[in-house]
Amino acid sequence: MIPDQFLYCRICNEVHHVTPFDSAPRYDLEGLTVREIFIDDRRQFIDRHFDHEIEKLRRVTGNHFTIGRLIDPMKVGYVEVTNGKEFFILRISRSSIADPVSYQMISRQMTLWEATKEGREDESQR
Repeated sequence: MIPDQFLYCRICNEVHHVTPFDSAPRYDLEGLTVREIFIDDRRQFIDRHFDHEIEKLRRVTGNHFTIGRLIDPMKVGYVEVTNGKEFFILRISRSSIADPVSYQMISRQMTLWEATKEGREDESQR
């Protein structure tokens, strides 16, 4: 597995970050019984998009930044990725603390605008 690899569905515009934890089980507590549930996030992504154009992307080393405090689990981040021909920007965020991180393909102009806007909001909260 390539470090910092992503799968991108060009039809649905969905992105999946490939990690060693894609096939890690989930544990549910039911009363005093622990139930192990086997999942494979990567396989689920591929199955959902089996007849779509799925493209492998990899992170461009060193080209990433975050907005907000590093310890803030709700911070927004950006990472530059490539398919070997084109370069893209992924926005990394989550809608609530209980949700997993999501990845969204955005334009480079939007990244600059969001960084400027959120930077001003951080300064106004100080």
